[in-house]
Amino acid sequence: MFGKPTWFERKRRGWGIKPTCWQGWIYSAVWTAVLILPFLALVSEGLLIESLVWSVASMAALVWDVREVIHAMSPVVDDVLYIDETETLSERLATRNYDFRLRG
Repeated sequence: MFGKPTWFERKRRGWGIKPTCWQGWIYSAVWTAVLILPFLALVSEGLLIESLVWSVASMAALVWDVREVIHAMSPVVDDVLYIDETETLSERLATRNYDFRLRG
């Protein structure tokens, strides 16, 4: 992940992030340059297939990085069910509301 979650906030509509400080704007400008400049250079040389490959690969990298930033911005969920292999059978059957015991 190249971007930091503190540089951005989630968009109110749609998917993505928007910059909130100068570092976020620099991040956006650098990604724009990384996407456009090599594409234009490849097209000007007549390398259309290579320019298409560059566009797809760089857009995939951008989407992956934005997804990582959004994931880092999301709060951690604490109420995840975790079943430990070392628990006894009666501990596995115990819940907050019920406590099941096996008759032996």
